Amino acid sequence: MKKINLLHPFSAKAAGVIEESIPEYHSQIHAKVLNKLAEDEGYNCKIDYFTQRLRFYNVKKKELLYRFFPLSYDLKGDYKKFRKQKSFKCFKNYTDETPDITIINMSAHSSLFSYEISKIILAKGKKYIAMLGGQHFSDNKRNREYYANADHILVHTKSFKNILKKENLFKDLDIRFFPLGVDTGLFKPDENINKYSSGKKIKLLYVGMIVERKRIHISIGIVLELIKNGFDNICFDIIGPIISNSYFLELNSLIKKNNLEANINFINQLPYKDLIPYYQAADLFLFPSDRETFGMVIIEAMACGTPVAAINCFGGPSEVIKHNINGMLTSLEDYSLSILKYFGDPTNHIQIKKNAIQTVLNDYSLKNTYTALQKSIND
Repeated sequence: MKKINLLHPFSAKAAGVIEESIPEYHSQIHAKVLNKLAEDEGYNCKIDYFTQRLRFYNVKKKELLYRFFPLSYDLKGDYKKFRKQKSFKCFKNYTDETPDITIINMSAHSSLFSYEISKIILAKGKKYIAMLGGQHFSDNKRNREYYANADHILVHTKSFKNILKKENLFKDLDIRFFPLGVDTGLFKPDENINKYSSGKKIKLLYVGMIVERKRIHISIGIVLELIKNGFDNICFDIIGPIISNSYFLELNSLIKKNNLEANINFINQLPYKDLIPYYQAADLFLFPSDRETFGMVIIEAMACGTPVAAINCFGGPSEVIKHNINGMLTSLEDYSLSILKYFGDPTNHIQIKKNAIQTVLNDYSLKNTYTALQKSIND
């Protein structure tokens, strides 16, 4: 039986997620296709993380075993930093029970731990795949060896792949596009897809972490601008875990200052499937972050027939969204104006919704992700 591990060499807290919710929320697309691979091929698949708890533990979900290895601490406090974390317990496990294939999911800067565990994997005659996140990378001797010895490299956008191919660090390496898709059998529009808003009653939506880099305050500013321009019947749902309490308080202060309490609702993190009705009911999904390598919520919203208004930045939004065709993609300066224009003329809403759905069906379905994973594992 082939053993496949997806290794996240960091703790949930360092990644800005809640550890208890990892099996339900984090890397869900990877988890779904790994689970299907286990069902279809009979492979033994595990997903590994670090934990700040003192003892190792695991959680079974369907065919997948989630394992949490305790962090190794040091006096300098480096264990708190994303790329400085390590786990001696994880080292030992991979030495004693080396998987046939390990997919190492890490920032493109990589880490010392990723490098060291790659040496263990190679010494055991096994192989690893480097899965890259983030928009930046570090060119140094360690990373040159790490990437050169990988069986291949996976990235989630074609634009990032094209950038890496031009860099000396990745010259002549096997870099593959690994599309992140959604289950279009679950994430799909409801029966109201052929109706458009009158332009007076508007439902806005944000799903994701409540943290500064998501720039939710910009979305709150959009609500205020719409009201000032006569769209006074607005509901904006903000769904997700509070990662930054200080930012959450800042957002609440902004809401109260502008008398928007009746328009904006904070909703705690919801189970994956419970998000679907919110996506389906929304007229527009607001995504003002400018630091996204992809953004799965974009695909989820579009699959449900909800266009996304995003900032044109490197990564996922610019690769997925075509302005005024399947959503809105603008500069920060033009963001509010484009949204005002969108709701001011709803005659093309239905076509934009249909185009959003078709984009997902064509390029970002779970089937595409599964096919890419099969190729990575079985080549």
